[in-house]
Amino acid sequence: MADLQTHLTCNVEQYSQRIKMRDDVDAAREVEHFANFRAIKDARAAGASLEKLGYGVTVTRRFIARGTLRATKQATVDVESADRMVEEVFAVVAAHHGDYDGWAAPLVQS
Repeated sequence: MADLQTHLTCNVEQYSQRIKMRDDVDAAREVEHFANFRAIKDARAAGASLEKLGYGVTVTRRFIARGTLRATKQATVDVESADRMVEEVFAVVAAHHGDYDGWAAPLVQS
């Protein structure tokens, strides 16, 4: 499980890579966040909390009792926006005993 600071550092690295690939980081697109939970009920509870914050959420059962969460939101991927989303999702996932696994988003060519 990576800590919050590790994920925030990754945001800076991802921003640099996106700029090199000519991504328009100021253009909104669907950003996906991923998390894993030991209990499906915790994944569902985290999902409900994220829905209240404006995320679209999908929870999938893994193995017998575990769960995977995918939360999506339209957003830009500049460092400030990415940090804000990561901090928000990380806090909800941690509060529900999950492991935040990072985010992804398509490139938007500038």
